[in-house]
Amino acid sequence: MSEKFIEFPFIPITKETFERQEWEKHIETDGYDGEGNPITYTYYTLPLPKDNPEDECGTLISSADDDWEELKIKKGEFFVEIADFFGLGLCTNEEELEILYRILTKEEIE
Repeated sequence: MSEKFIEFPFIPITKETFERQEWEKHIETDGYDGEGNPITYTYYTLPLPKDNPEDECGTLISSADDDWEELKIKKGEFFVEIADFFGLGLCTNEEELEILYRILTKEEIE
């Protein structure tokens, strides 16, 4: 008897995800290289819910664009988590992100 498995494709979280869902882009400087050029990295944030005008609201935050090797993901991919909760709500693909957002806000992210 052979077992049948259904494989679901998972869409990685990329900068296109953040642009489509209207996340805020942050570019930070982290020192300088040997030639005096600034070393920068990019990450994204989204308030909960995304139209929340409060400054001190819950927020989703992405990994930085230079963390891909450390996180063992492909270059250009990101992880997302609930800010300041150290891995709580960790999402590795768009499907998980949609579910987390829906759970936290009772709204759709798109």
